[in-house]
Amino acid sequence: MANKISVDPDRLEELANQFVLDLSAIEAEYKQLHLDLFNLISSAPAEYSHCFSHVGDPWGTGNQLVDRLSEMEQDLRMTANKFSDADNLVAKLYKLHEKYGTLTAMGALSAKKLTYYGLGFTQFAKNTDDLFTYRHMGILHQMSDAIDGSKYRNVAKALLSPTYLAKKYNNTPFANLVHKKIAQYLPDDVVKFTSSSTALFDGIQNRALDSSKFKSFVQTGAKFGRTNAISTLAVTGIVEAGGMGLKISENYSKYGDQPEILKRENAKAVGHAVNNTVAITGGSIAGAVVGGALGSLVGPVGTVIGATAGSVVGGFVGEKAAKLTAGLAEKAAMVFKEPIHEGLEMIKGGLEKAGKAVEGFNKGVDFVNDQIKSTIADPVGKVKEIGKGLSKAKETASSLVDGAKDFLEDKFSFF
Repeated sequence: MANKISVDPDRLEELANQFVLDLSAIEAEYKQLHLDLFNLISSAPAEYSHCFSHVGDPWGTGNQLVDRLSEMEQDLRMTANKFSDADNLVAKLYKLHEKYGTLTAMGALSAKKLTYYGLGFTQFAKNTDDLFTYRHMGILHQMSDAIDGSKYRNVAKALLSPTYLAKKYNNTPFANLVHKKIAQYLPDDVVKFTSSSTALFDGIQNRALDSSKFKSFVQTGAKFGRTNAISTLAVTGIVEAGGMGLKISENYSKYGDQPEILKRENAKAVGHAVNNTVAITGGSIAGAVVGGALGSLVGPVGTVIGATAGSVVGGFVGEKAAKLTAGLAEKAAMVFKEPIHEGLEMIKGGLEKAGKAVEGFNKGVDFVNDQIKSTIADPVGKVKEIGKGLSKAKETASSLVDGAKDFLEDKFSFF
């Protein structure tokens, strides 16, 4: 039988907390030593100043020690978090649902786009020059002309999306904005990227690739990627900002009376959110461009669907990549722990209230985890326990009904 290692994540966190307190004390000590040494040297008579020429400065040595201990604290706390996550069955189930939900959403989004194209609202075809063009369904085209020529044009655009009121969409036909609402990209951008992608692939296959084809692919791909970047950055940023807010609220609940630990943990939360946003968004953009280019082999519709799938896959890859740079991002953020702390202190009251709610939620999760573990350890006993509880509830309900019946018969016996 393999041996099992028992690790208490709370004990690891206590050790990490002690690291931070020791770090703070060491930092204060070497800074004071540096100041005392400076005062001693500056107050010494000129004829004795040469005596201090080989005296070391505690500032550099202290900095190196603090940096090393800081990295050890990061590693220790990350280890504690990993052990805690491994023991959290509810979190595992949630992450499974999260992945399943993402795949479901991707499928639904692709199905919506395919339905739009399947019904023929926007159609793509090649012209006599063997280049892709597009045209909208007659009724959509007529409706677009009517709206574009009316005084309610901006109202209609705002109903589609408030972002369509931007200056860059002033001359964009309403039908094209409908396409963008469904397919995420303007039809012109889809056609251009599809054409440049197919030209690039043909050039590679026929060994006739030149700089103009590659340049066209890069230019149209960059514009295609920027369109994806705006939506991805917005969604990822909102999600990560929400997660960061919850983590900071939890930190105020756990470390409100330990300011040095609070500063570090809040800075880490900010660094973690920024790191994830950059990595996931970057992966999603790259995935959209690659997926769109590969999808272009079956035409413009394939470009749109391929970009959708590529964006999600790229986001997954970016999420994995973010874990590799998490430590560096947190370390970089800790350089700004003081201004971050000052900014958060301005809204301290709200964070403390939110922290109590998060703490209550965590206790509920811990209770559910304990129940799941006890059920896994002794499923038969747990079923019996539930049966006894149901039986007791049934007896209680029966006694209440009997009591009410006796009361009614006694009080309303004149009937």
